[in-house]
Amino acid sequence: MTEVHRYKVVKMLSEGGSRISYDPHGPEVVMAEAYDQLKAENEALRKALGEISGQVDGNIRCAVRDVVNCRGDVQDIYGYCDNIDEIIDAAMAKEASNG
Repeated sequence: MTEVHRYKVVKMLSEGGSRISYDPHGPEVVMAEAYDQLKAENEALRKALGEISGQVDGNIRCAVRDVVNCRGDVQDIYGYCDNIDEIIDAAMAKEASNG
């Protein structure tokens, strides 16, 4: 995951040109580029989770239901689990290469 540096903003405000107030405890901010990188990583991970959810809803639930109901033509649940592992590995490898 990308590391983001937080900057503490020091506020110096002029009040009508006659007096300047100083606040050393202003808000924390991050650079737009760092924010954009984190947002892109978040979207990629959400996409991977959506693909995993599709595998679970579209394949694994059906296979488990077939096993529970003792159907003879049970789908290969291990193949679906391997698909999920591939999705996770690809997402984590992409994240690690960006960090």
